[in-house]
Amino acid sequence: MTKEIAPIAHGDALLDSKRIQDVVSATGFDWPDISGVLDKVAEELDEIREAVAADDQAHARKELGDLLLVAVNVARFLDADPAEELRRATDRLCGRVEKVRALCAERGIDMQSCTLCALDTLWREVKDQEGTTT
Repeated sequence: MTKEIAPIAHGDALLDSKRIQDVVSATGFDWPDISGVLDKVAEELDEIREAVAADDQAHARKELGDLLLVAVNVARFLDADPAEELRRATDRLCGRVEKVRALCAERGIDMQSCTLCALDTLWREVKDQEGTTT
């Protein structure tokens, strides 16, 4: 017996999406491997770009929802918990911003007056110190 595909329960959206996508996959409606999912990520991102270029925020928001849905599907293919990966990414963001702030303080740089280019240079320096590429 297959599970019913039900609307989102409006609890944890990432968990609901993954659960529903698991059920949909069990029906046979799925990509054979992750490459199709990654192509879909690129497609959804392009659609957001087009909507933004057309100054159509409502359409851009809809496409953002589609991108998030596909991102959860990427997590499913990687056997990852999308909520946990988002938490980890958010923690990395916080840690790196704090390290950029510390570099600015050490070097007497007013972070709020920095150009985005200068901040990006500091960001890359932090990432280099961590030995990461993401």
